[in-house]
Amino acid sequence: MAGLKKLEIIAYADKKFSSETGNKFTVMVNPGNYDENKQIEYDEKKALDGGNMPAYKGYKDEDLKFEFILDTTGVLVDWMNAPSPEEVRPLSETIKILETTVYTYVGDAHEPPFLSVTWGTLNYKGRLKSMNISYMLFNTEGEPLRAKITLNMLKYIDEATQSRLKNKSSPDLSHLVTVKEGDTLPALCLHIYKSAAYCAEVARINGLTGFRHLEPGLQLLFPPLSNN
Repeated sequence: MAGLKKLEIIAYADKKFSSETGNKFTVMVNPGNYDENKQIEYDEKKALDGGNMPAYKGYKDEDLKFEFILDTTGVLVDWMNAPSPEEVRPLSETIKILETTVYTYVGDAHEPPFLSVTWGTLNYKGRLKSMNISYMLFNTEGEPLRAKITLNMLKYIDEATQSRLKNKSSPDLSHLVTVKEGDTLPALCLHIYKSAAYCAEVARINGLTGFRHLEPGLQLLFPPLSNN
């Protein structure tokens, strides 16, 4: 197991993730799974274009949740690349390193650090939302030897992306449009994408054979365009 890549958390002092605080944490045993949560918020009291579909309000904060085990009994020595159980840190010290990395204020700003979590294809940037420590095993003196850690992080989204998400007319977002009398696909493309050149692609996505005449009440999907 010596070559097994471990999940690593690195703390940064700035939202550009350019200045490391010097604090990092590598898990003993990789998580069995992790959960990414994405939500869209709708106004259930307001219908879309007079229909029964709730109106779009915006994107909610994304988060990441994962669990891992910390163990100081010596059972996980091979996973830790430690030559002997004597070199395993006390659990309280290991948890302190974790807290310093993900939870403790950074500098004079008195703000929590920005965090980068990397493991395999996971490359997540955000801040800690919550940390839960569940102690599971104790020695005869009542000192904890094993704990399950649950971290919940909020994803960091830069200001430019956040602005696009809040802008309902942005061409980077999907739009579901109900056709009204007199609407044409070129006019709708011009309104949403600022260009009528995407008519053929939108027609193909929606299964249209033509786009000059559209039936009122028809719902059309206008997806994000990669070249916008």
